[in-house]
Amino acid sequence: MAMLGRVVEQCVGTFEVYSRDAIVRNLDVLEPNWKWSVPSDSSGDYSFKFSKQPLQSTSIISAEHSGALEGVAKHDLPRVSIIFVLAGEIEVNHRRMQKRLRIPANSVASITDRNGKRLDIKPRSSWLVFQIPEPVLRQHFEELTGKPYVQEFSLSPVSFRQGGAQGLYQTLRQAEKDLMTARPAERVMLAKAYSELLLVKLFAKLPHNLTDAFSRGTLEDAPRQLLRAEAFMRDNLHNSIMLEDLANAASCSARALQRMFKTYRGDTPMGILCNYRLAAAHGAIKGGQAESITDLAMSLQFSNPGRFSVLYKHAYGFSPSSILRFTREHSDDARTA
Repeated sequence: MAMLGRVVEQCVGTFEVYSRDAIVRNLDVLEPNWKWSVPSDSSGDYSFKFSKQPLQSTSIISAEHSGALEGVAKHDLPRVSIIFVLAGEIEVNHRRMQKRLRIPANSVASITDRNGKRLDIKPRSSWLVFQIPEPVLRQHFEELTGKPYVQEFSLSPVSFRQGGAQGLYQTLRQAEKDLMTARPAERVMLAKAYSELLLVKLFAKLPHNLTDAFSRGTLEDAPRQLLRAEAFMRDNLHNSIMLEDLANAASCSARALQRMFKTYRGDTPMGILCNYRLAAAHGAIKGGQAESITDLAMSLQFSNPGRFSVLYKHAYGFSPSSILRFTREHSDDARTA
């Protein structure tokens, strides 16, 4: 009993505990967007090992525990978690969306933080997580492909003991090992290098829903009506577009088009149009083609510049004015160099 509540500190973000209260207390600090609980176990064994290694803009998390663990997301958080289940099982439920996801041992899948989403992690489980803010995922995808990120990343359960997922898993393990033993000066460089390598492997190797878009710069696996609607969007980013305009361009009813977008893009037609326009705005700012954020917003049919700034920051992690300022300063530095 003397072991209960003992915490072994190895480095920032790492703990080892032996009681239900200590598990919840530590997880509340390191993963505060989830409300954690530990069901009682007749064995009384609540050993729990946890490590969180921050990279440049992403994180690697590993955990191993004896008892069960439950978590409920408190808020919507723009973050994607790629979860490798090494032992045991993780079940993800979202009552509002009426979706259930089961990730068995030796499988990997992605989840997002959505208010009310529930994690049910079985006893004697161990898992490894690659945690990525959605703005980082979006920006990296667009930089690699030159195409807009028009639908959220999604990975259904697949084995990681073979194929491309195995390579990502092995790289995560190596990154975790190297970062644990690196000196402070080395750690900064390693974190940056591993973060970029892992994101490339994520897009290039895993069988996710953006595979076609990453490989060929297109999203062709959809009905021709939807593809026609998206082509119309791309050709009219600076013009006012209504749902009826998209339906006419697609040669189908508005209701049918909405169903197709929900099925194949996970969003509404107008939501996808917004993503195209945000990507166009980002490209214009980064390319030095924007003089005024207000004028840029208005030209892309965002009637409220303040709302545009909120949407842009949610998508890319920074306000458009800060990106514009950085781009100008970088351009000035390059000219004077």
